[in-house]
Amino acid sequence: MKTLLRSLLFLVMGSAAYAQPNKVQSAIIYIRYSEFDKAKASIDEAIVHPKTMNTAKAWFYRGEVHLGIYGDTAWSPKFPDALDIAWESYRRCVELDTKNEHKDDATKKVLTIQGAIYNEGVEAFVGKKYPAALARFEQLLSVTPNDTSVLFNAALTAGKMDSSAKALRYWKALLDNQYNKPGVYVELARLTKLAGDTAAALQFLAQGRQAYPNDIGLVIDELNIYLSQGKQEMAIEKLSKAIELDPTNPNLYFARGTAYDNLKKGSLSETDYLKAIEIKADYFDPYYNLGAMHFNTAAELANEANKIPFSKQKEYDAAIAKAKAAFEKAQPYLEKALELQPDDSNTMVSLQQLYAQLKLNDKSLEMKKRREGAKTKSGQ
Repeated sequence: MKTLLRSLLFLVMGSAAYAQPNKVQSAIIYIRYSEFDKAKASIDEAIVHPKTMNTAKAWFYRGEVHLGIYGDTAWSPKFPDALDIAWESYRRCVELDTKNEHKDDATKKVLTIQGAIYNEGVEAFVGKKYPAALARFEQLLSVTPNDTSVLFNAALTAGKMDSSAKALRYWKALLDNQYNKPGVYVELARLTKLAGDTAAALQFLAQGRQAYPNDIGLVIDELNIYLSQGKQEMAIEKLSKAIELDPTNPNLYFARGTAYDNLKKGSLSETDYLKAIEIKADYFDPYYNLGAMHFNTAAELANEANKIPFSKQKEYDAAIAKAKAAFEKAQPYLEKALELQPDDSNTMVSLQQLYAQLKLNDKSLEMKKRREGAKTKSGQ
């Protein structure tokens, strides 16, 4: 009797030990019938049991169960992390499969899931769900840190989240992986400048210019830094290069004209302003600047004339005539500027003063009323 009981005990224990590998087989059968709750329960037991926890087969079918859940609209909402579990499972299978029984299939599934994770990141980005998008891209970077397409999307997403430090890290990683498109240099320059490191920004732009000497975007970004620093001569050099690359861009001529204007190089400034107008006839800014430039010259001449003593009437009259000529030169440009922007208060003020200087009193009074009317209308 004791022998029989002992035999029964061994039989029960042997059945229990053998039952765990059968959990994998049970999961396989449940998958066939889309009974994913039972399949999941079986495979979850298999991957924690000593007999099966380190077998490639158990982890492969854990991947199959969860990939099946992910692809089934009835089940996927109940297990939102199914895709991640499938990915983890196939990767574990590849690590364990020394006999190459499931490795090839598991490797293909890993790549397929990585594509799905990437697509989820893109969809989240398009839907402006930036934290979710970045989480997906960073998940991929944890295993493929040099994937430039993922790095690019991670950099863009971090930028949208105003996470400058992360964005800067990913843009730099792109350069480290030989992804040196012009936009990468532009973003690196923008972020380093934003962080207060203008020298680094210029260095990135210089690197970009060396790689892409004819890229207008890099030239203009470099130019804007020099303009913001008040380095007019350097700005003019960069603008001249930009104009060589884009000779029909009126903004470039206007910007160079402004730089020349700041350096009191009126002749060169006027040439560029006129070129900007030639390209774009309704361009307010060069009209206004031309008018302002000649107005300021006229005002300086008038001030100098007023310093001439009464005893030198002829000299005074000649000086006043020169001032009047300069005011008259400013007039058509300021009038055109006002035509283009009828509510611009600065233009109205300049014209009111100009008409007064030219003794066009009716026009000066009319402009004063117009300016006051515009001011009342705007509620100022």
